Parts: sequence; C-alpha cells; structure tokens
Amino acid sequence: MRRTWALAAIAAVSLTFSSCAYDSTDSGDTGGNAPVSPTPTSPPAAPGTPILKMGPTTLGEVMVDDGGMTVYVYDNDEVGSGASSCRDTCLQSWPPVTSVTENPTVQGLQEVVIDTIPAPDGTHQLTVNGRPVYRYKDDNEPGDAFGQAVGSVWWTLDSAGNPVTTTAGGE
Repeated sequence: MRRTWALAAIAAVSLTFSSCAYDSTDSGDTGGNAPVSPTPTSPPAAPGTPILKMGPTTLGEVMVDDGGMTVYVYDNDEVGSGASSCRDTCLQSWPPVTSVTENPTVQGLQEVVIDTIPAPDGTHQLTVNGRPVYRYKDDNEPGDAFGQAVGSVWWTLDSAGNPVTTTAGGE
C-alpha cells in the first residue's frame, strides 16, 4: 500500500512539472502536441464597455484591451478568414480577446474595422481589420508588452490596426 502511494505521488509531481514547461520563444505552432483542454480566454468585457483602445506600454502607445493589457495579432492567421489559426497549446499562451457581444465598442482608434469570430468558449473573439486579436500570458500588468515579436510572428497594433513590427530596442 505504501509503495502505491509513493508511486502515485511521484507520478503526480512529474505530471505537474511537465505540464508547466514553457518555451519563451513559443511561436504558437502546436508542433504536433496533443490538444489541451479547456481553452482559456481573456474575460469578456461587458456590453457597452470600450473593449479596444490605445494605451501606454513599454513599446509606446499601442492597442490595448479594456484592462490596459496589450493585444497582439498572429502572422499565421489568415486575414479575413473568419477563424483563428491559434489552437490547442497556442491558446494556452495566447488567449483570445473576447466580448459577450458581436458589436464591441472601441475608443480612439482610427478607421479600424472591428468585428468578431466565434471564440473557443462560445463568446466572440475580436478581430481588427480582419485579424483575430490575443493577449499574451506573460503580460501581467497593464503596459507590459512581452509578447512583442515572440517567434517573429506576434505583433502589437497601432491606432489604425496595423502590426507594429519594432521592439523596445527599436529593432
């Protein structure tokens, strides 16, 4: 009996640590990894709350969500496809920016086309100029922009909804 408990404890610890492994250069490609469920999303904003706006970040003024968290687009998403190509383990690092309404409100953006596509959790993932938008799991405070240029495929957005391809060092 004691041996069974010891083996179960070792297995549980091994599973815990193996599931926490993360590559900071994660490009979002699942690379054949098994699907992970459930898929997290950012908390949906209430109807009428500006969901996207410009805000200060470590990169300067870029597009942020209603909580001031930086939003990103993914180069592997096909513009205007109506779907996200970030799936499974990608969504663990890059949760979609969601809304409870199909008609989200924005603030201070220049002629940006905001729309939604179905999110994995049944809410509505926001799109900017036909590109789904995401948050980065390592951005912990408003203004963080640690997701910029990860894997050379993740980018913040300017006020016109164009990807910003520079980094904090001006590269």
